[in-house]
Amino acid sequence: MVRYIACLVALLMVVGLPVAYDPKPVAAQGRDPLTVVVALGADASTNDPSYAGGASGYIILNQLFEPLVGRNDNMDVQAVLAESWRTVGLLTWQFKLRRGVKFHSGAPFDANAVKFSFDRLYEVNRTGRTVFDIPLSLVKVVDQYTVNVVTKTPVANLPYYLWQIYMIDPTVYGESKSPITDKSSGTGPFKFVEWVRDDHFTMVANKDYWGGAPQISRVTFRPIPEDSTRLSELLTGAVDIIQNVPPDQVSRIATATTQLVVAPGGRAVHAVLASNRPPFNDVRVRRAVNYAVDVRTMNRQLLGGYGEPYGAVAMPPRDNPKLKPYPYDPQKAKALMAEAGYAAGFAVTLQTPRGNYLKDAETAQAIAGYLENVGIKVTVEVLAPSVFRTITDQDRYKEMALRGDTGYYDGQGELAWALPEIARNGWENKEFRQVFNTLVLTFDPARRKALILKAQEIVFNEAPWLFLWRQPGLWGTNKRVNWRARRDERIFLKTATVR
Repeated sequence: MVRYIACLVALLMVVGLPVAYDPKPVAAQGRDPLTVVVALGADASTNDPSYAGGASGYIILNQLFEPLVGRNDNMDVQAVLAESWRTVGLLTWQFKLRRGVKFHSGAPFDANAVKFSFDRLYEVNRTGRTVFDIPLSLVKVVDQYTVNVVTKTPVANLPYYLWQIYMIDPTVYGESKSPITDKSSGTGPFKFVEWVRDDHFTMVANKDYWGGAPQISRVTFRPIPEDSTRLSELLTGAVDIIQNVPPDQVSRIATATTQLVVAPGGRAVHAVLASNRPPFNDVRVRRAVNYAVDVRTMNRQLLGGYGEPYGAVAMPPRDNPKLKPYPYDPQKAKALMAEAGYAAGFAVTLQTPRGNYLKDAETAQAIAGYLENVGIKVTVEVLAPSVFRTITDQDRYKEMALRGDTGYYDGQGELAWALPEIARNGWENKEFRQVFNTLVLTFDPARRKALILKAQEIVFNEAPWLFLWRQPGLWGTNKRVNWRARRDERIFLKTATVR
């Protein structure tokens, strides 16, 4: 079986190779040296922050808009548009706002803008993850630079969940309850110029940025789904930064002008299993799938060993060190299937995007090969990222779906990915629900830690998905651009420099 998979992976890699040539990199291809072009695996789904979603969308919007509280390079909470915050009772968090900040339109950023941003998000995006994490009751303006966020139930970790709530300009977004895509106005270091869907997203430096104007004068994001094309564009100087460098091509970008930039994994890649209907409503079958797939070999063959196989759901340092990845044991997988009444196997469909995650389509094909070896016939359905996102949002998964869920780095955020209202795979467990609900209401750090460790054990044992790996951040960059790759896959070009 290992030889079969090795051959399959080798074939897939060869298919994805660019035409052999010896490129002569040209720095910026004659462009303004202060212009930076970034190639992502997928386009943004929108440029209206109230409707934001997907890794590419957040990468792009991070340049234009800002939250009250964000995360620094070490994944700790960091003041952004809020200078400080504190709890006022169990249901209220009070934020003191940064003064002197203006939106791109010139309108002032103040408490009224904060209230507007929250209110619009909660009115138009009721299915978003933020709405689940923060059960908002109301946002109350205390004075021009003080605002209270009041929740329906206690939210002990509320500041951690603000990084995806962007502050938007009431004078631009007004009373519109539909996405606004032809203009934008945030407080970020760059200003919107234009977005041509599936072609480019362009912005220019905000010279009046409260944190100081960025050195880079112009940024263009280009969606390039094919790995080989992104690589070629980097090598020829057409782009300066590329996302998801193919691991088998890492050596090709070690040139005089290009290099690899690596960040530790911050996205948990797994295949969710439809756990509320046969065959995956039986925990023995779900465990069998985990024993049937040689994740370590796949990691070496597909990701060059850069991935981090995992068993604990939470991201370091809050992962449970006792939980090791499921070992590869096809005989045990077959025994569990027979015990569950599936000795003859069964057929399922595995849906996957192409371009969302590192080697996502190839990963799905390799999984199918391993599962076939234990009697599970898998049809792989490769979808465009936008189509896959629609299926996710509308709860239309088939039996299996390849997903990559980003880390929250507080433990609780990652555990929520296992809840049926978030994972949307139908897995429900009373003990897990009880532990999670207690965690949400717990402020004591020691008690929180114990609950986070316990909840991870339940997820591991119940196996609501096929555990794969924490996806590494493999970026290719032109050496003229100086920036830092982060665990959370975000790019912040406000502090980047070029030479």
